[in-house]
Amino acid sequence: MTAVVDIPTALDLRVIAMLWRREVSAYLSDRTQIFGGFSRTVLWLVILGFGLGATLREIEGYTYSQYILPGVMVLNVLFASMQSAFALVYDRKHGLLRQVLVSPAPLLSVTLGKLTGGATIAVLQGSIPLLFAPLVGVPLTVSGLLIAWAVMLAMGFALTGVGVLIATRIKGLKGFGSLSNGVIQPLYFLSGSIFPLKGIVGGIGFLDIPQSLRDELRQYGIYAIGGGWVVELPLWLEAIVRANPISYQLDLMRHALLGFNQLPLTTGAVVCVAFPLAALALAQWSLQRLTQD
Repeated sequence: MTAVVDIPTALDLRVIAMLWRREVSAYLSDRTQIFGGFSRTVLWLVILGFGLGATLREIEGYTYSQYILPGVMVLNVLFASMQSAFALVYDRKHGLLRQVLVSPAPLLSVTLGKLTGGATIAVLQGSIPLLFAPLVGVPLTVSGLLIAWAVMLAMGFALTGVGVLIATRIKGLKGFGSLSNGVIQPLYFLSGSIFPLKGIVGGIGFLDIPQSLRDELRQYGIYAIGGGWVVELPLWLEAIVRANPISYQLDLMRHALLGFNQLPLTTGAVVCVAFPLAALALAQWSLQRLTQD
């Protein structure tokens, strides 16, 4: 007589869908997150963008608001991902997380449900600055939007995984805020979001010529026609920016929306695949450890 071994499936789409729906429903019912996304966008893109833009004039042939648009999208993705992971601390405190972990639901499905929910919220929050794209003079294309959304999805998935790793290492609600800010700020400021690795800042005249001529000049690597000064980061700071995975994902979005990049696009594509997979493995490992405590 042949013995039948019941091997539990690693994936349960119903579990993934249920946890994804829980995350997205909680986001849609929380107006403070949506308000935060709009307030950050107005503060950084409109107030700071136009304020500093009056001094910096042009960065590599773009206004400062145009240049930092992808960076503001990244900032919203960072905050959304960490806030999604923050809910895990609340669930753990009230025993909801343990109930899920000890249930028959496959751990990989639980992890994927949490991370895909966080990634979806990150895309929604990261898309808020795109509503201001016409205001700052960035034309949107279907291909550019699809690439930007794909990159934000990969970034949100990975960062939610990092947030889960942090959330499972701390005991109280207070510690997560300071730790998450300690992650968000370095990742954001050291990604080239608000300054180029190397470029011409303060140029004049390039934005005054017709758009068709600007596009043609950019194909030849010409981004300024007068004035300005060359800005180049110190080698040690450039090394940190290049070691930051967010830098490559931001660069992909900037290329998709503006047609401008300073890092290898191939490396960016690899990061968009490898970073989420690594974060998934770490998040599942951290949740597995909770079941053993």
